[in-house]
Amino acid sequence: MEFPAVGNRNYSSGSLNNAGTWGYYWSSVAASSSSAYYLLFLSSDLGVGYYNRQGGFSVRCVR
Repeated sequence: MEFPAVGNRNYSSGSLNNAGTWGYYWSSVAASSSSAYYLLFLSSDLGVGYYNRQGGFSVRCVR
């Protein structure tokens, strides 16, 4: 399964950030009423965090 580095959409400006460098993907788990957890894939690392739900991260169904 691939997780392309598609970047993200900034929730306040609507601009596309980090395309081709970072891959942000939403988790199905909410962090609060206004934020949710995400997975971040880099070429050499990965991370987790939480971000405003209005942010445009990718969604990928994984079984």
